[in-house]
Amino acid sequence: NRMAWVIIDSGIEADHPAFAQRDEQGGLTNKSRVKATYDFTRIRQLLNPSNLTPHNENLPEYLKILLAREDSRARELQKDLQEFRRFLKRGRELDWELLEPLLQIPHNDNYVRPLNSHGTHVAGILAADWPEEGLHGMCPDLQLYDFRVLNDDGTGDEFNVIAALQFIRYLNATHDYMMIHGCNLSLSVRHDVANYACGRTPICEACDRVVSSAVLVVAAAGNNGYLKYKTAEGIAEGYNTVSITDPGNAENVITVGATHRNKPHTYGVSYFSSRGPTGDGRIKPDLVAPGEKIEAPVPGGALARKDGTSMAAPHVSGAAAILMARYRELVGQPHRVKKILCDTATDLGREHYFQGKGMLDVLRAIQSI
Repeated sequence: NRMAWVIIDSGIEADHPAFAQRDEQGGLTNKSRVKATYDFTRIRQLLNPSNLTPHNENLPEYLKILLAREDSRARELQKDLQEFRRFLKRGRELDWELLEPLLQIPHNDNYVRPLNSHGTHVAGILAADWPEEGLHGMCPDLQLYDFRVLNDDGTGDEFNVIAALQFIRYLNATHDYMMIHGCNLSLSVRHDVANYACGRTPICEACDRVVSSAVLVVAAAGNNGYLKYKTAEGIAEGYNTVSITDPGNAENVITVGATHRNKPHTYGVSYFSSRGPTGDGRIKPDLVAPGEKIEAPVPGGALARKDGTSMAAPHVSGAAAILMARYRELVGQPHRVKKILCDTATDLGREHYFQGKGMLDVLRAIQSI
């Protein structure tokens, strides 16, 4: 089966031309390489049985639209709601098979496009194929799955992310082949230091469980490397160490910092890129990749430039996907892929807590095997 990657983010515009499937002649088709879209921003509402009635105002908007239609899909959805409501009232363990049709946003006339551009941009760095605009992502024929955990304003809930990570394990466990090969998390959650050891928060442990299930997970290091502080004399600015955010603190994920897009040896690690060590003294990030002025698709069929470790992470996701596609024996070996990418990175001559092993080098990684 073809390589498939989950983008856990604000959503991918599935009908953007950059994600259209191409025919054998390279022409655009009306099919998208975004195979499915799931909305985890509403999972709290869906896990509340009192909300699961057809005309309840707390139902997600896309479900209201579907239920308003008088067709077989609406009748099927009503049955799904009733069945899941009865299931929750019995207090049983979560059944993803029942929940899946309630989470899925269909790619049809009622398709709900994401308003926030972040997820589409991240997905484009990884997998855009838009030769008409001269734009190619790291893996232009990669299949994508859109897991929405951030709202239109870019905010989200750690619970949404953990649910999305659990759903990856469910999808792979219920197929006789590996459906999902990797996952990209270009988002940051602050470590709750008062209640959890660093790298042992619920979101970090959820990531480690996904890696243990043979799926590679790439996480952004965070953008807290340079901050403004209030002092008695006014506002001061300074570099910030021990600033890696969750899920980048997770031991088994590939944590990615940012570097300059074309002068990494001159500029080193981007001023905003979060720096290690982790709160418990481990070396992070694992490596760095381009994260400044990165051009990629955004909703509305457009292009835009963005900065951040969010933009660096999908470069590493792409490198991992290329390795696994070229050497199929690496599929299901996330620890080995991580080691190869780190061991072949280019040393920028910076402190390891800033650059990790150095800058990503895809060609050297491929040639090292």
